[in-house]
Amino acid sequence: MKKIIQTLSVNTLTVVAISVLLFSFSNILPGAHSFQVYLDSKLMADQYIDSGSEAPKIILNPAEKYSQLIVKYNECGRTVSGRIITLKDDKNIVLKEWRFEGTTSGYKDDMTCSWKEISALIKSKSVLKLYYASKEFPEGQQIAYLMIRGDEKAAK
Repeated sequence: MKKIIQTLSVNTLTVVAISVLLFSFSNILPGAHSFQVYLDSKLMADQYIDSGSEAPKIILNPAEKYSQLIVKYNECGRTVSGRIITLKDDKNIVLKEWRFEGTTSGYKDDMTCSWKEISALIKSKSVLKLYYASKEFPEGQQIAYLMIRGDEKAAK
């Protein structure tokens, strides 16, 4: 009887320990991609994503004078090449692409886009979609909506 109680206690303790260990990790799936978007040095978005993630809305103040949009993208820490940042309109028509050659991993190498080019496009469109892709991730992923303050409801 004593042996049965000891075995049950050990089994119960093992289940509790495994449960605590499993629940101590975040709900981010292993291998999730992550990104950060900056306007100059101001962090505008910082997110883990998967194919079902909703892209954040980056609300732009037309009175602000930015010089660059910076994207940092991490494909699970793997080394990637041929990175591309793309701006599309609300009909998914490509308006502008920036290509970044060479290999990188993690957040090491920023992808910098000229704000002058972006602001010229956003003046004619109320919402722009920001996408990331690479040779290793050719299907890419929308990572953000860029919109002028007041047009927040236009993102779909």
